[in-house]
Amino acid sequence: MKMAEKPRGKQSESDMETQWELEAELYSSIATLDMLGKNYNNGLIDAATYSLQMKAYIQKIIDVRKNLEKKGFDLTQFIEKEKIIENYPDAALKLRIVKVDETVMRPEEEIPLEILKLSPAKLATETADLVSNFITLIDCVQLGDYARVDNIVPIMDDIILLLENYTGLHDKNYWVYKEITAWRDKLKDEPPDLVIDSEDAKKIEYDAVRWFKDFRQRLRQL
Repeated sequence: MKMAEKPRGKQSESDMETQWELEAELYSSIATLDMLGKNYNNGLIDAATYSLQMKAYIQKIIDVRKNLEKKGFDLTQFIEKEKIIENYPDAALKLRIVKVDETVMRPEEEIPLEILKLSPAKLATETADLVSNFITLIDCVQLGDYARVDNIVPIMDDIILLLENYTGLHDKNYWVYKEITAWRDKLKDEPPDLVIDSEDAKKIEYDAVRWFKDFRQRLRQL
């Protein structure tokens, strides 16, 4: 990882060191997230371990960037400088930094952390939790035998609860809330160890991407 360029202005040496440390932590977390994907694909870790660790590192990346944003951090510049897309394509895809079918930077499709600049802090936390759950759901239905009812329904439950209590939203008529609730209700009475068939898994993945994008759009309107 390259060291951050010396910031202009009156930023203290202590602040500079803190920013470098946070950038190093962000870089290492992205690298670890990418490695997790490779380890899973190579059969070195099981799906349950992969999913849990993936969610933890996504949350860590969200938290670190939130702290960096307070110091004027620019994610686009960081990605270009550190060659994140080239060096860690799996992590970049998980974080929605790139298009699914192209390795092209698309700033408007970055993990939607710009909202974390808003106050109060409660909104930032709620948003981070929803982002993490949406990404985990999308990834979970791609994991073959791990795409079981007892893994998917709890994630949907979390998203539904978060949407119900989201600051400034509280709208049970919101189409995303209604669609995910319908999916949850369809699955909840199935045997817990039932593996979702491939057709339904693809439908859930497609819908989850739509939910994720629309939620990001709604954030800009709150």
